Amino acid sequence: MLSRRSVLAGVGGLSLTGLLAACSGSSSSSSSSSSSSGLALTDEQTLTFLNYDGWIGKKTVSGFTSQYPAITVKQPSLPSGGSGAIITLIRQNPKAYDLALLGNASAQAAQVAGILNDFDSSQVPNLSNIPEKFRTAYPYGMPLEQGKVGIMYRKDLLDSPPTSWADLFDQMGSTLSDQVVLPNYDVDVMSMALLAQGYDINTESEDELQSAADLVIDAKPNIKAFLDSGRVAALKKGSATVAVGYDYETAGVLGVDDTIGWIAPSEGMPAYLDGWTIFGESEHQAAAYALMDFILEPKNYADFINTTGASYLMPDAAGKIDASITGNDALALDLDQTIVYEGYVSGELQNFRNTLWSDIQAA
Repeated sequence: MLSRRSVLAGVGGLSLTGLLAACSGSSSSSSSSSSSSGLALTDEQTLTFLNYDGWIGKKTVSGFTSQYPAITVKQPSLPSGGSGAIITLIRQNPKAYDLALLGNASAQAAQVAGILNDFDSSQVPNLSNIPEKFRTAYPYGMPLEQGKVGIMYRKDLLDSPPTSWADLFDQMGSTLSDQVVLPNYDVDVMSMALLAQGYDINTESEDELQSAADLVIDAKPNIKAFLDSGRVAALKKGSATVAVGYDYETAGVLGVDDTIGWIAPSEGMPAYLDGWTIFGESEHQAAAYALMDFILEPKNYADFINTTGASYLMPDAAGKIDASITGNDALALDLDQTIVYEGYVSGELQNFRNTLWSDIQAA
């Protein structure tokens, strides 16, 4: 199965500029239209939703189709390859898909490519249940949930854990040498290094990016491992004292295993914001908006969060969400936390970042 992190949050390392050039001769026109044409909710139709496997509430589809019996919902899996693959798929089949689950970086790329509709928030009255900060950060459609990068650690083995990214890099050179595991994912490793140096994680400065890469390279002899998965398992076994990872990895751990703690670094947490977006050529936009409004009913939203264990965005749903989630320091909603969303990276800059990651891997 594809990594949810790589499917939803990244742009797949593809140059959007090159992709658009390759598609420029296509006979299909992908405009960002908000056409009101299409089928009514009472017309027999199939709503085709590109989604990550299982990333839906247990009762979402059955509840929605019970309310709208003329509508059938299909959920083919998102393609691998990030936004580049999604853009290609929609360019080739502009009317075959209606909406998709996209991370904010991929949604921005899709918007630049002209394959999304002009999202009309007035069609989703329940969008008001999502705080404005998330709606502003995700103007491409309906924000749904987020994934944050923080510091996990063994409370019983570490009296003075790092409280910032800068602290973490400092301690890796001394007290935490060979005790820290990091994600094997370039975007998040570069983001924590950029924040540690006081830089914007979405900087376009090659000098700042190079400085962040140098910081990771200098620390690499003291890093235990870059892991695709298993970071929480490493903490539990005691083979690592600190792990940088994602909030959703802590499900069933924080609040259950008293030896594991979570820290939101003071400089901020790199994050992605996932949401639902509607394709501009969809003939079922009314149904897509209706599905959005349905899942943003607090009880339906809580069903989604309880099913997926994601980090939630809706305060009014908290009373219906499992205590194992609301009581989890990593997953609980805290509107005062500093969260920095990773944005879309242009092709030329992405190539430079890819080179830096290769340098880190080779060091």
